[in-house]
Amino acid sequence: MKETMEIALAITDPRRLAKLKSVASLDRAALLEFLDDPQLTELLPRDAVATHLYFGSEYCEHLFPTGEDLATATAHAKRLGLGFVLPTPIANDGLLNRISAAAESLPAGSEVLVNDWGVAQIMKRQFPGIQMRAGRQLAKIIKDPRMPAPALHKIYPSNYSAKPFANLLSSLGIRQVELDVPPFATPETFSVAELAVTVWAPYAYIAKGRICKVGSLGQKTEDKFAPGRPCRRECLGILEREPDSAVSGLRTYSRGTTMFYQHDAAMFGVLRDAIAQGHVTRLVLSEV
Repeated sequence: MKETMEIALAITDPRRLAKLKSVASLDRAALLEFLDDPQLTELLPRDAVATHLYFGSEYCEHLFPTGEDLATATAHAKRLGLGFVLPTPIANDGLLNRISAAAESLPAGSEVLVNDWGVAQIMKRQFPGIQMRAGRQLAKIIKDPRMPAPALHKIYPSNYSAKPFANLLSSLGIRQVELDVPPFATPETFSVAELAVTVWAPYAYIAKGRICKVGSLGQKTEDKFAPGRPCRRECLGILEREPDSAVSGLRTYSRGTTMFYQHDAAMFGVLRDAIAQGHVTRLVLSEV
């Protein structure tokens, strides 16, 4: 593993920030305790220390941090000596205004993770001093756990293999991209020309929509499974276990509007090899 590889902790639920109060340093032991996932013991080096804190959601506008929660997260990052990263989802006009307001309050050196071209344009125009990162929704690569064979990667290659897409990112000043580990990945999956690569573990997102199944449970029949309803962030308290993929056996989950799968041993092996070969510049550890 390269000594220069950065390690980040990603938090979506603001209630989880309270656990950072008792942490003096996000070293390997603290990260393993926070995430409580035995698989990560083989992935993290013994001298691992977090360098960054991600706080927010890439997938749902209703989970965008409040000003109070954002201030709490940035304060924890400052106390722990961590760089701060604000993930942002696909945005409507109202959320664009909130993102702009949040960007105004970010500490110097913060980064913004973008999954929306409009957000990227606003960040470039209004906040040129904030470094942008291309989020996982901008990475068009097959991650369906039902994928039967690696040949589909050749039929539908990643958009990061296309020079015009790299040129588009360059025009926005984006030099860092964030990826999941897809089925049948190889270490070369994470070798992206002229771009620094971040990889998330131990969960990858499959797909997202606008319908929140959990949030519909308490609604009237005519209001169920429809966008635009009031959100009470029910998804933060309920994680739905989906049936394992019959093809790959990958364990899958739903939270709110988004489906995820948990990495298996083969994916961890590929990720370790990619790190050892120097393809990964940042590793983000997340909860589902």
